[in-house]
Amino acid sequence: MKTTPKLPGTPLFRPILVILILLGIALTIRYLSQSVDQEPANVVKMEGDVMGTLWEIQVVAETEPDVARAQNAIALAFQELHRIDALMSDWKDDSPLSAINFAAGREPPEVPAELVAIISRGIRFAESSSGAFDITWKGMEGLWHFNDAFEVPTPAAVSEALQVVDYRQIRIEGQHVSLPKGFAIGLGGIAKGYAIDRAGAILEESGFSDFLVNGGGDILAGGTRGSRPWSIGIRHPRGAPNELLAKVQISGGSVVTSGDYERFRVIDGIRYHHIVDPRSGYPADECQAVTIVAETAEEADVLATAVFVLGHKEGLSLIESTPGVEAFVIDADGEFWMTDGFKEVVEFYAEPNH
Repeated sequence: MKTTPKLPGTPLFRPILVILILLGIALTIRYLSQSVDQEPANVVKMEGDVMGTLWEIQVVAETEPDVARAQNAIALAFQELHRIDALMSDWKDDSPLSAINFAAGREPPEVPAELVAIISRGIRFAESSSGAFDITWKGMEGLWHFNDAFEVPTPAAVSEALQVVDYRQIRIEGQHVSLPKGFAIGLGGIAKGYAIDRAGAILEESGFSDFLVNGGGDILAGGTRGSRPWSIGIRHPRGAPNELLAKVQISGGSVVTSGDYERFRVIDGIRYHHIVDPRSGYPADECQAVTIVAETAEEADVLATAVFVLGHKEGLSLIESTPGVEAFVIDADGEFWMTDGFKEVVEFYAEPNH
């Protein structure tokens, strides 16, 4: 049974909630009272828009007095999400990341060490994926627009855009990050995963080990939902938006899926979508969807994109060399490929074809 509680009255929660409202976070607060056998008494849930996507955080509260504490913990987690967005957004002109981009070709600004660290990790991910993941993708941001005015860019336009995409051109000296003129960094493929991990860390620091952080479909699950693992659905890439192909059950860890079905156009039988291979400048054509299971959302976020671009052969080779990570790939022909470890956590609603 769903109920909507009154706003909590603890002295700590009230100022945090006010701060979030002032920051423009529209939170929906509710908790679910479960009567199913062996289910937790209360699952507290909040929803809010951050980083241009809808977030949902759930926390298992063992007792009724824990509900207010859980609400407070989730509010703190949302506050952390907004902090990271302000630090790492390439859409906000006043963010430290935008300061790096604005200074491309000139004297670089000093930026927070946290931002330098994630850029450094982004470079390492680019190296390990042979450039399939590249945080300088933003240089070709204006190339593909999936709106009513969609047009396939000319080969000349693609070639020109690729001139300012190359992670190897990033230079880091202390807390200064410099770029050549025309280059820009976009952390969309890694910052959300990092933010999910940080939100989970806030919940754990607040004393809650059983939780779910959902950032626009990218999931971090902590502990269990009562006596059961968290169950994460995998969408059918060629089915209806609510049609599930399988589910993954985990008790701790992250599940992230990249697919070609979110933003796309089909022109002359060719499917153009938003996951662009930074090496070619064109939408990657090796896969329909990739699901990654990893310990952290940051790693899962990056690898879902990288494997999608690489395809099942190179992609699964990368996964096999990455400890603690499992993968499920649906290739461009609809064939299923997965690691042995993934088989242990997945349940298909239809018999897989490979």
